Amino acid sequence: MAADISIPLILGTDSVSNEVVKIDLARTGNLLLAGATNQGKSHCIHNLIRQIETLEMPPKLILFDPKRCEFGQYKEKYRVIDSSSNAVDFLLSVICEHILVKDVSTPEPSHSSYVLVIDEIYDLISMQKSRSMKNYSDYLCYLAIINILMQGPKKNIYTIISTQSSDKDILTKKILDNCQTRLAFRTINAQDSRRILKKPGAEDLLGRIEAIIYQEGNCRKIQCP
Repeated sequence: MAADISIPLILGTDSVSNEVVKIDLARTGNLLLAGATNQGKSHCIHNLIRQIETLEMPPKLILFDPKRCEFGQYKEKYRVIDSSSNAVDFLLSVICEHILVKDVSTPEPSHSSYVLVIDEIYDLISMQKSRSMKNYSDYLCYLAIINILMQGPKKNIYTIISTQSSDKDILTKKILDNCQTRLAFRTINAQDSRRILKKPGAEDLLGRIEAIIYQEGNCRKIQCP
C-alpha cells in the first residue's frame, strides 16, 4: 500500500472509554460490515461514503448496488453498478487493468486510489454448494472479489463489503481472512456472531446504535454515529 495514501474513517465511539474509533482504510486494506437486516449497515455505509467525499484527496468511488435500492442517489456523481453481470465484467476489468498489469506506459499519479463499496455481497455471489455451470457467473464474481481483496490494496484498491448473510458460502474463510477489520451489527444468533467476530456477542447488541469492531483479533463495542 502506498505510503502517501490515507483514507481515515470514523466508525463510532468506544462504549467504555468514549474514545473515537477510527481506521485508515489505506492501512487496513478492506472493511467488512455484517449483521442482520435493518440493524444499521446501510446507515453506516452512507456515513462512510460522506466521509470519503469530504477528504482533501478522495479516492475514486465505485458503488455496487445489486439490490438496486441503495445507491441510486449517487448515480450522477459516481459509477454505480446495479446488475450481477455488469459487476462481473467490471471486477474482471479492474483485475486486468490494475492488478495483472505490471508495466503501464502512462501510470496514474501515485496518490490515485479506488474504494469499491459493495452494498450486499449476497446478491452477487449467492452461490449454491455445487459449482455447476448454472452458478458459474456467481462463482466467477466470487473469484474476482477474492482476487481484488487479496491483491487490490497493493494497487491502492480498497473494498468495503456489506452483507446481511452470515452463511458460510457467503462469508467464506477467504473473504474473512482478507477483511481483518470487521464491523458486526446485531446478528440473529450467536453462531452468526462467531463467524464474523470469532466470538459471540453481536446477537446481544441493541441494533442500529451499537456494533462490535473486530481488529487484529480484538473486539470492542462501539456506539455508531
